[in-house]
Amino acid sequence: MAMQSDMRLSDLLSLYLAGRDTSQRYRESLLRTVRKADRSGVSHVTDLKPAIVNRFLASLSTGATTRQNVRREILTLWRWAFEEGITDEPPLRVMKIRAKRQPVQAWALSDLRRMLDLAEQDETHTGGRHSRMICDWMPGWLSIGYDTGLRLGDLLALTSRNVCNGMISTVANKTGKPLVRPLSDYGQEQAIELIDASPDESLFCWFLTRRRAILSVRAFLDRHGYDGSTKYLRRTCATYLERNNPGQAWRYLQHSVPTLVERHYVDASLCPAPAGPPPIKCPR
Repeated sequence: MAMQSDMRLSDLLSLYLAGRDTSQRYRESLLRTVRKADRSGVSHVTDLKPAIVNRFLASLSTGATTRQNVRREILTLWRWAFEEGITDEPPLRVMKIRAKRQPVQAWALSDLRRMLDLAEQDETHTGGRHSRMICDWMPGWLSIGYDTGLRLGDLLALTSRNVCNGMISTVANKTGKPLVRPLSDYGQEQAIELIDASPDESLFCWFLTRRRAILSVRAFLDRHGYDGSTKYLRRTCATYLERNNPGQAWRYLQHSVPTLVERHYVDASLCPAPAGPPPIKCPR
């Protein structure tokens, strides 16, 4: 490709996406990053220089994790532009951004069981055109989400075709990998009830948008005095897998690097602590 140093970053993004099969959420994230860069003066390929990009990253007032994501996405586009010959400026000398890691938090199994009991009795209306009650779908959301460790988007997209022989069989949207996970007896019962109530064989998305699912779960937890979000289902799944079978969680969650599961999904406070050193002084 001939050098196109005057190309706008938005046009570069369009070229980059044209040759890739990406999820809608990833496309939206890249577009947000390009818009942020444009507002800060990084609007053309000619602006992809270390000093200019570093000023842009330093100017961001968001948290370190968001700044890390912006940095990674800018470098993704810059690296591709360099490889394609759209710019001769290599993507080097870009400032590192370090986010302080907080301990992972998940739900204790006793709390999750209590949530299921509360969900079965909660007659709060979800809202929307169908306005289903929480007790109609939250038990299935909690149990299937915990059993499978699915990401929110994959959980929301489930249909009757994904429920077979007591298992969930689907393809993970983020990785494109086939994913087959067993359901508990309770999870199977909930899946059947959700399918029976559905007008189109989808378990959740016929009455829940992504936003409504997030807000409804958050309101349910607030109402009953629990912290967390739907992400905690995946974390709790990973935590108890790791607690009972060390080394299994990263495979179950389909991570390519085992340490990513420990870093982002396993609540160490719910796992057995490593043995400490011998006591300095024995009790009398």
